[in-house]
Amino acid sequence: MPELHWPAWLINHQCSFCSGLQEAPGFCQQCRHKLELNGPAPHGAEPLRWRALGRYGGAWRQLIWTLRRKPKARLIKALAVELAQQLPHFSERGQLCAIPPRQGHPKGAPQWLAGAMSQRSGWPQATLLQRHRACLGQHHLNRQQRAENLRGVFTAAPPQNPNATVLLIDDVRTSGATGQAAAEALQQAGYSVAGLLCLSSTPIGGCGDGLSLPLAQQGLPG
Repeated sequence: MPELHWPAWLINHQCSFCSGLQEAPGFCQQCRHKLELNGPAPHGAEPLRWRALGRYGGAWRQLIWTLRRKPKARLIKALAVELAQQLPHFSERGQLCAIPPRQGHPKGAPQWLAGAMSQRSGWPQATLLQRHRACLGQHHLNRQQRAENLRGVFTAAPPQNPNATVLLIDDVRTSGATGQAAAEALQQAGYSVAGLLCLSSTPIGGCGDGLSLPLAQQGLPG
């Protein structure tokens, strides 16, 4: 009986960045190096415990822009794989809750990522937050102004479980004001907030790759 040779695309996965073949879903090692994902994940505890996959710059920034402009299922799945690997760093298992978009804007990367992560990890996803009022665009605001701009923006549905824990999901963290405002709304409603998990983190005033573009040109949220 002749030996069967299956096409490589049937038994291998494509890298979600360069489309090269590999054995596992996600990004190949060469692209992980290019995207600077092999080092320790950026993280912090202020104003809310948070972790990011990388810093907002270079090829990683371009990938996030690609996700926002032309969302592809393969790319969302790969990013969900990467994010799910960070879940053990949050001690409490809970519901995944995406940061909702600004009023009048369609669902975006946080919602797509939370859904894909839920499918992969088994952590339930819930739409717990709503924008209670409109707010200004954040691009031209400093840290203090961002916090004031977002104060009282979110409202949260009451928990069905008195011990409900929530992990917030976002794409880019800048000052942390958006995550803090969302966490405060959840806590006021009775939830415990484990923290914020996102794709990227960047300080206000810089895009993390040696450039000094204004925030409005970087497309940065809160």
